[in-house]
Order: sequence, then structure tokens, then C-alpha cells
Amino acid sequence: MTPPPKHAVPRDLSRLLQASQVRVTDHREIDYGTQYRLACGPDTANLNVYRTGKVSVDGKASELKNLLEGWRVANSGLKARRSTSTEIEASGPAASGVARVGIDEAGKGEYLGPLVVAGVRVSGESQDRELREAGVRDSKDLSVVQARAISGHVTRIVGEGNLRIIALEPRTYEERRDAAAHNVNRLLGELDAEIIDELAVDVEAVILDSFGPKARSYVEPRMPPGIRLDVRPRAEDDTAVAAASILARAKYLEEMERLSERAGFELPRGSTHVLDAARRVYLERGMEGLRDVAKVHFATTKQVTDGSGMRPQRG
Repeated sequence: MTPPPKHAVPRDLSRLLQASQVRVTDHREIDYGTQYRLACGPDTANLNVYRTGKVSVDGKASELKNLLEGWRVANSGLKARRSTSTEIEASGPAASGVARVGIDEAGKGEYLGPLVVAGVRVSGESQDRELREAGVRDSKDLSVVQARAISGHVTRIVGEGNLRIIALEPRTYEERRDAAAHNVNRLLGELDAEIIDELAVDVEAVILDSFGPKARSYVEPRMPPGIRLDVRPRAEDDTAVAAASILARAKYLEEMERLSERAGFELPRGSTHVLDAARRVYLERGMEGLRDVAKVHFATTKQVTDGSGMRPQRG
């Protein structure tokens, strides 16, 4: 019978592993610590937990290793901030004691899939600390597995009542964009304002990741009195905005799976390598089918329809 490990996996990392359906398949004692053998689907990795509290990760490149490394880097950054009174550069977003709402989006530049906008209300320093410990940072730095797992932690930490997610599937997106004078940034301003209307209560500030040069002018008229509006590029360096970016990306991924089921095959994410998939939808389901999965106002649509080389079956 294998004796119990001498050095336990840190509690917040253990929660992340559980949420990500990562299994501990074995463990053994190593110099000054315990090594855990982890598995998630076909991926495996070694997690070394030392008596000092430090952790390290071994194994081939994989989503599982990215998940572990992401937690390790974020947690190391947090410890560094706690250990010195001098502000240092860290991998994670900055903590703040200010009650505020952070807002970010996903899918704006992607031809296939929805537009998603998310908002998170953070009450102050305690929640900031918990979010950082959970690995919250700019979702662009996270793998698919990490974004999904950490989004669950964001919900748990702040509570359902302190977040709002708006997901516009392609057809609804096109309708809302048309109503916003065919201006995507104006539409984003409207969606941000809807979130502000719901979440900007008992807060000092609303922080937006800038989505264009006129972003402030679209949002500011809808701001409640006495609440500061901060609109800036790379706002994901604030924990609230980073948390919102993770929720937005996780919802985008969820919606892409749903649209892939509708299309009958897996639709690619991102803004590149989408032509073949879009042409397949167009050929099999026609223009109406393409409207179900794509932002058809993009110039990409002309490439899809002109470059298909065939007449669609219907549409």
C-alpha cells in the first residue's frame, strides 16, 4: 500500500485540478518534496511539490502542462508581490482595493462564431487576491483548458450576481450591428452600457479594455453619476478586466461548440484558417447556413462565396 504523500498539493491548485478533471494517478517522494503524476485525457505531467511550498512541472508540451505552468507562474507572481513593498513586474494582473466593474469581449475579430461581452464586479482587495490565486490573467495567455477551468473559479469567487455575459450568435449580432448604424464599436458600446446598467452598483469605477478610439464616447453618456470610467488599451492588467476576459472567452468557446454541432463538424476558432470551413458550410447549407455561423458582413464572405468553386445546395 502506497503511503500518503508528505507534501500536499496547494489547496487552490487542487481546486483548479479538480475543476479541470485532472486526475492524480500516482505519487512518490523526491528530494525535499513529493512528485505527483497527473493525467487529463491523453495528457500526462509531473507536478513536484517541495517542502518550501515551491512547485515545478515536468512533462511534454500539452494542455495539461500549460494549465500547471499557468498556475505556477501566476502564483509565483502573487508571492513576489507579497514578499516586497516595492512594486515589481509580475505575470498576473495588478490587485486593487477599489470596488469596480471590469468589462472585456471575445469574438470581435473572428469571422466564425459569436460576439461575447462579459462584465465582472469585484468588491475589493480580498476578491482580487482570490482571483489572482485562481490564476486569473489576460485570457489570451491561457489555453482552452485553463480558460474554461478558471472561468468556474471566477464565478465561485465573485458570485453569479456579480457577473453578466452577453453572447450574440451571428444572426443576432448582424441584426444588432445593423441597428447600431452598421458600426461594431457602437454596438460594443451599447453592450458595455447594458452590463454597466446591471453591475455598476456600489462601485467606484468601471474599467473597459478599449475597443476603438471612440470607445469612451459610446459608453460615457450611459455612466451612472459619481462612478469613474477608465477606458484604456491592455486593461487586462486589472484583475476585474482579466476575469471578464476569461468569462468572455469561455463563453465564446462554449458557443463555438454549439455552432459546430449545428454545422455538423468542428468550426475553427480564431481569425485565420477559416476559409475552408466557411466554404464547406456555404456549399452544404447555402447562404442561410453561413449566416448561422459567420459574421457575414466581413469581407471574408466574398472570398467564401467567390472561392467556393461550386453552387451551394440551397440558399
